[in-house]
Amino acid sequence: MAEECTMALDLGTTAFKAAAVVRDAVVGKPAVVPCTLRYGSGGIVRCDPERYLTWAGRALRAAARQAQEAGYKVSAIGISSQAQTFVPMDPIGRPADPAVVWTDTTGASEVPAVAEAIPNFAAAVGFLEPSPLQFLPKVLHYRRQGGTASRFLLLNEWIVYSLTGEAYGDAVNQGMGGFYDIARLCWNEAALRLAGIPPEALAKVHPAGAYAAPLKPRWARRLGVPEGIPVYSCGNDQSCAAVGAGVRNPGEVFANFGTAMVVYALKGLPAEPRTGVEIAGVSPLPNRWFLLGVEAEFGNIVEWLAGLLYPRRGVGYMLEHALERRTDPVPRPRFSIPGGGTVHIEGLRVGTGRETIVRALMMHYADRFEGLLYSVLANAPLPRSMPAAGGISRSAAWLRLLQQHCGIALEATPMEHPGLIGIARIIRAAQQR
Repeated sequence: MAEECTMALDLGTTAFKAAAVVRDAVVGKPAVVPCTLRYGSGGIVRCDPERYLTWAGRALRAAARQAQEAGYKVSAIGISSQAQTFVPMDPIGRPADPAVVWTDTTGASEVPAVAEAIPNFAAAVGFLEPSPLQFLPKVLHYRRQGGTASRFLLLNEWIVYSLTGEAYGDAVNQGMGGFYDIARLCWNEAALRLAGIPPEALAKVHPAGAYAAPLKPRWARRLGVPEGIPVYSCGNDQSCAAVGAGVRNPGEVFANFGTAMVVYALKGLPAEPRTGVEIAGVSPLPNRWFLLGVEAEFGNIVEWLAGLLYPRRGVGYMLEHALERRTDPVPRPRFSIPGGGTVHIEGLRVGTGRETIVRALMMHYADRFEGLLYSVLANAPLPRSMPAAGGISRSAAWLRLLQQHCGIALEATPMEHPGLIGIARIIRAAQQR
């Protein structure tokens, strides 16, 4: 009899990734399907919901094919997702308008109303203050602009609904959007009143990985997998990556060095953010919560500098070459990154070498990392080591710099993107409750 595997699907912003997972290992190379978004004036970022569904199908089909070629039987599908992106639905379950992507900022005008309606926003939602990137301000703006949808599904819920015919999601993703109260683990009545919608206009919420509906027969045929296998919603991408990296107990910390630099701490009790770069929420693990700190622009800035100073070498070579030297013949310039792709450099002199410029940028980020680390730990002791994932975690020179700077050993995870393994672990943990 063939050994069973879980198909894990991660709904990223710029690409969907999928792979079969067996015994905490990925079968073959993850399938990656790029996503193309539509940008407009005034902060508009949209996408056709059917295109999202097509991309998900391609990724899952490729992963299923790899599993079958390796002799495994697909027994379940688990999904992690970017938070906040949502699909407006009509009364008969079809998309009423394009999906509003989480990076869309058209809801900025609704932020004051959200802050007034939910004065305990940090405790209830996990953000220090409302953001136009969140689900609630986006839905409020959509309705105030005359949108006709009667139901609103987050991206993971839209994919789940399409695969199974049932609209359900998880507390991890909903807990970041504004409608779901992470302190009371239920819908926030003030948020629903403000948006003018009943709870039935949103998907049902379950603990991550705890509920599943069967895959539709037509999707089973399309993907080449058994009919009726369960489909689970497993949380957001950062939480799944932390679980995949082995973070299980309160006080353990995980670092993710992707486009953003994220420091993720697991908590035994609900946490509240104290700064604008912190986010608190419900962990996909039972009786656990998280507090993360984020530097929104990291990998994109490092890649930009590599393309500028080491155009044919890449990030890995740049970091190994520049960080091996600890002293500089001239004072290092000072970097500040205000956001929006803007980089300010002060004190750049004629004769400053490219290695010095790179070290200045990476020391800036080492300082930011240290600040995030101590912030999310609060008064908890500094762990001796922590796992690290994401593209730049593959640089031993960068991890050495952080160890020297912060006094903590960072160990690269065996897989660059452990979120796919985390999805399978979350399903197993939920089934053992």
